[in-house]
Amino acid sequence: EETKTPDASKPKKNRCFMCRKKVGLTGFDCRCGNLFCGLHRYSDKHNCPYDYKAEAAAKIRKENPVVVADKIQRI
Repeated sequence: EETKTPDASKPKKNRCFMCRKKVGLTGFDCRCGNLFCGLHRYSDKHNCPYDYKAEAAAKIRKENPVVVADKIQRI
């Protein structure tokens, strides 16, 4: 007996998450996890909940560590 999950048996629907228009091969995957058409591909057009600003700040912090010189002893 084979037990299949519903996700494995059905192919992914290629429709825009906002306007439900069929996108075919030209769909844009967003970081929020949804698929969008050409009109709704930008985060401000589909009210994206993904925090791009926080991710960019974390990436900058990771790639550019703070450089601090050693203290000089006075004589």
